[in-house]
Amino acid sequence: MNTMWKLFTGDIKRLTSNVVSIIIVIGLVMIPGLFTWFNVAACWDPFSNMKNLKFAVANVDEGYRSDLIPMKVTVGDQVVNALRANSQLDWTITSKADAVEGARSGKYYAAIVIPKSFSKDMMTFFSDDVQHAELTYYRNEKKNALAPNLLNEGTDEVAAEINTTFAKTITSAGLEIASSLADQLSKPEAKEQLNTFNANIADFATRLDDTADLLGTYSALTDTAGALLDTSNSLITQVSSAAKQGGKDLASAKQGVTDVVGALGTTADAMSSALDASASSFGAVSDSIDKLYSDANDGATTAADELDRQATAIGKQTEKYTEIRNTLAGILGNDSSIITAIDRSIARQNRLRQALNTAATDIRQGNQDAQDQHAQVKDLSDQAQNSIANIKSDFTATVKPQIDSLSSTVSDASGILSSGATQLDSTLGDLKRTSDDASDMLSDARTTLDKVSGKLRSAGAELASFNSTLSDALNSGDMSMVKEVLGNDPETLASTLAAPVQLRRKAVFPVANFGSSMAPFYTLLPLWVGALLMVVTLKTTVSRRTRKALGDPRPHRLFLGHYGVFALIALLQSTVSLGGDLLFLRVQAVHPLLFMLSGWLASLVFSFFTYTMVVSFGNVGKAIGVLMLIVQISGANAAYPVQMLPDFIAKVSPFLPLTHAVTMMRAAIAGIYDMDYWRAAGMLLAFVPPLLLLGLLLRKPLVRFNQWYVAKVESTKVLG
Repeated sequence: MNTMWKLFTGDIKRLTSNVVSIIIVIGLVMIPGLFTWFNVAACWDPFSNMKNLKFAVANVDEGYRSDLIPMKVTVGDQVVNALRANSQLDWTITSKADAVEGARSGKYYAAIVIPKSFSKDMMTFFSDDVQHAELTYYRNEKKNALAPNLLNEGTDEVAAEINTTFAKTITSAGLEIASSLADQLSKPEAKEQLNTFNANIADFATRLDDTADLLGTYSALTDTAGALLDTSNSLITQVSSAAKQGGKDLASAKQGVTDVVGALGTTADAMSSALDASASSFGAVSDSIDKLYSDANDGATTAADELDRQATAIGKQTEKYTEIRNTLAGILGNDSSIITAIDRSIARQNRLRQALNTAATDIRQGNQDAQDQHAQVKDLSDQAQNSIANIKSDFTATVKPQIDSLSSTVSDASGILSSGATQLDSTLGDLKRTSDDASDMLSDARTTLDKVSGKLRSAGAELASFNSTLSDALNSGDMSMVKEVLGNDPETLASTLAAPVQLRRKAVFPVANFGSSMAPFYTLLPLWVGALLMVVTLKTTVSRRTRKALGDPRPHRLFLGHYGVFALIALLQSTVSLGGDLLFLRVQAVHPLLFMLSGWLASLVFSFFTYTMVVSFGNVGKAIGVLMLIVQISGANAAYPVQMLPDFIAKVSPFLPLTHAVTMMRAAIAGIYDMDYWRAAGMLLAFVPPLLLLGLLLRKPLVRFNQWYVAKVESTKVLG
């Protein structure tokens, strides 16, 4: 230890032994500080001077006028007016030709041209074919490296100003229209018109409900017609056993089921078919009378039973006709001709049913009395058939024209009955098939009618609700409330709506200025340069005469003792440089003492690194120091975040001393979080043990390499 101290004090005496060496030492101490102060001062607050950058704006917007907004909208003019009041950049309002040429010549750093169709394109916001309004941005990327990127902020400012102005203009126009409308609604004549309109809405809602009720009635009529078809089919089956398969006479009715008109048409056609089938069934009864009375001679009981069954079937038809009569009476009234015809038919059917029952009884009691009533029964059957034909005629003339002007006519479903038994069976079979198809059609028609009726009722309910709301608004005077909400100053409200969100910035670990943010980079990097200057200017070896004067101490003592002068100069460098930051430049430092400590520690590690490399590798060590300087300029996370840089730089960054020194100084400037300052200090000191290992142990095997290297260099007579 005594030897190392003597070597250190001797080096100090030798450095201060003459004026030249003192000047050299002063230069070594001051150069890092000058480097730091000049660069920190230069970047202290460059963004506040962006107003000196010329930014050209050329507006050739022709504006837009439409019926939607009762005013001419020229967004370009409004943007230019807003930029004139903006001092962030040196906005120069000029012509398009001058703006473009100025950007090319370097007169302007950048230029923006607002095109002729700008307002028109922006107003397509309200149409189906939206066109994005575009600005043309010219920037001179040759004039300066950073200016084009900095001026992107100016471009964003223009775009933001345009968006805000557009929103403000449209909102202001809309609010002025709404305010005018509120004023108009406050007038008595406007309220009277609204009351009339509200009354019409109520009347229309009532009519919708009535229409829904009418469709419901027709839906019920389809049920009755279906039941009549069922009883007619039953009667036909009893008359002839040949009626086993369904026909196709009413297949055309299927076309109208899918809509309201088709459904009502299906109802009318099916009703007509039902009447035809009913008439045919009575015709079949008439035709079968002769056969039944003839068969009564052979088997009275069988004939009487058949007459009873026919009487029962006719009774069921009579009930269905009664239901049809009541339904149509609700629509047409009791005075309608078709109601009178149905009443006559029901009376004749009742007489026929009674006659059939009487005939059956007489046949059981004695065939001669029954034969006397043969003509009467047949005549009643014919009368019933004719009365149903009259009902069909009245139905076609009276009811059918009222069902939404049907586009098709009723098909004649009645067949011609032949006198022969085979022809009778075939005709009755066709009638049964027709009745089956008509039953299916009626079911579809009822479904459609019920669905449409439900929709009409729903629409009526919504209109009634709207009618009630509008009545309440008119009675309570809501128009004045609307006017109060809109206010008397649409412009102020439009400005608020155009920019409803205000950004509140709250810095975490705030830094007062850009110069303080860049201080770690521009302070620590010169300290590395100062360490390189020391190993270039000062000798890293101890002269033979000094070694003899000290008694030829061991190499490790020479290594550590001679480093003392390097450490002293390094501490002087960091003290001067960081002291100037705090005292003269007023760099922000939440922890000033830790700020100084970070510089002292960094300068010692940097100088020990370069000293060890040069002692171990000679001139190659100097090259290693320069190489580390190059890598650390970008890779130390001092200027650009390593996440923005190529991947290999991010991987190298943790192994660079400057990375951890920067972290220490940033914590001292803005504040410590979770012991980050001390962890970075530990990582920085972690470089010392490997350097000691190299300088004290691994350096010995490299002595011969260094001797060979020096000999080769000196042999050139050029390099030294």
